[in-house]
Amino acid sequence: MSRATPRAGLLLALALLQIGFQFVPAVQDNSFTRADRLGEPPIVPAGYAFAIWGLIQALSLAWAVRSLVRPSPLTERLAGPLSVTFAGFTLWLVAVTYVDPVWLTLAIFLVMLAGLLVAMRTALGAQEEIARWDAPSRNLLWGLLGFYTGWASIANWVNLTTAVSGSGGPITGTVGVVAQLAVLAGAAATALVILRWTGGLLPYAATAVWAFVAVVIGATGAGEPLLAGAAAVAVVAVVGATAALRLRSRTPVPA
Repeated sequence: MSRATPRAGLLLALALLQIGFQFVPAVQDNSFTRADRLGEPPIVPAGYAFAIWGLIQALSLAWAVRSLVRPSPLTERLAGPLSVTFAGFTLWLVAVTYVDPVWLTLAIFLVMLAGLLVAMRTALGAQEEIARWDAPSRNLLWGLLGFYTGWASIANWVNLTTAVSGSGGPITGTVGVVAQLAVLAGAAATALVILRWTGGLLPYAATAVWAFVAVVIGATGAGEPLLAGAAAVAVVAVVGATAALRLRSRTPVPA
């Protein structure tokens, strides 16, 4: 067994930091980090959906611990991009608490997603090696990558809408609705591309469905049935694509 490395130690520290920083009083008192804020665009997911962060951060911590106690060349390669993502989440909390969060938070989330995509590419390129791991380790890695990438890939599109509205863009009326339909189309297209790339990774698909269902609920509550309907179409598209990809695949795909 390899010895624990500085990269693994840094990953664990950043995983703990992204959890612990949320308990800073200034962060907890900041309305931007609360669900169901007044004045949000209709396509922002219903507040309950943000509970997924608890799962994501628990998986992040578990994977960081696993990387520390059972290091390998693969976990080392994964540690770099995941460290970028974990650090990015803490930086996002700093930005929304102490800095004007309109566009900076979108930029940070884009960097976080980039880190996740690099980590996903690394894992997909090592599927045969990962398949030889014990089941808990396999499920932990694919779960972390799927849930985190799923939420971040949808959140980037929602953050775009929030940034535009925060800059004075309309969120209602014809222009506002059409713009949000375009955002939903972009989010759905992103989800479908990543699903195809990952062979229908179930944690990713589940997270995309979770997000789009929450958009249906949020848009319905905001009195925007067209946006709710578009999000419902996205749900159907994600479910259908996932089923088709997993049925057609002739090679083993991640859980």
